[in-house]
Amino acid sequence: MSHLTTAFHLKAGTVRSVNDVSFTLHRGEMLGMVGESGSGKSVTGLSILRLIEPPGRIMGGSIRVKGQEITSLPEGAFRRLRGRVVSMIFQDPMTTLNPVLTIGRQFYDVMRAQERISRPDAMERAEEALRQVGIPSPRARLHAYPHQLSGGMRQRVCIAIALISDPEIVIADEPTTALDVTIQAQILSLVQNLARQRSMAMIWVTHDLSVVAGLCDRVAVMYAGRIVEMGRTDDVLNRPLHPYTLGLINSIPAEASPAERLKQIPGSPPSPLQLPPGCAFAPRCERATTACTAVPEEREIGTGHTVRCFHPVGASPL
Repeated sequence: MSHLTTAFHLKAGTVRSVNDVSFTLHRGEMLGMVGESGSGKSVTGLSILRLIEPPGRIMGGSIRVKGQEITSLPEGAFRRLRGRVVSMIFQDPMTTLNPVLTIGRQFYDVMRAQERISRPDAMERAEEALRQVGIPSPRARLHAYPHQLSGGMRQRVCIAIALISDPEIVIADEPTTALDVTIQAQILSLVQNLARQRSMAMIWVTHDLSVVAGLCDRVAVMYAGRIVEMGRTDDVLNRPLHPYTLGLINSIPAEASPAERLKQIPGSPPSPLQLPPGCAFAPRCERATTACTAVPEEREIGTGHTVRCFHPVGASPL
């Protein structure tokens, strides 16, 4: 992906939810995307799948999958790639699954949209897919409706549907947010194992740094539509360069001593309709100077560790 920009044209103005975002994803790699709500994480994923609806649209940039530019593909051609090459696991299974169709019917509809397949063959593949994600009595579950399954089982069904055509890239948009901690750990372990077995590349969208620490190879930190820091997970979490990344890490309760007051990032994210000039984080940043009224360029500090900041933590300023 190179210089992707996705904007929503509203009556009140234009919102650039994704603003000049670039990154490369390698086969078998897990990339975590973290940031506060509204930072552009989910819109980045939806842009890759071309699921942005009006008044939003991709304004510029390039998205290449296996060397093929997909932003300019006709919708019919891209529909054949969606699910087979790039797939997505959404946050809420109850809004992802159709409540009036059986699980088996939903598997069949997905497979039929991507290939010519008989219903018996589709049901056989669906049963095996449910078995792979750890659902007991998978054949019986094919005749069940979503409301008859628990939250964890519904999310496993969504994972199985997303992986049924063996895609090369999977975007997971906070798929464990609505689950309790025990089920969340099971889902994380399941996805990690499936990704390794199939050598899939994954983008894991989350606001939970602990999930990223245990799951992802690299992490991209987003703020106000831009990636402000990116690097190997250990580098970013142990040696953060951007003041925003440091603020996120310091606000984790586990990092504080008993009875110690949690460190908070001052202020709140800016309105996407009224972003400050230059660095969007500057009004909340203790390190900001007059230089921050300009937009900082991305620079590399350490192997594969990049940051957009004039005054990075622990590094000499620009």
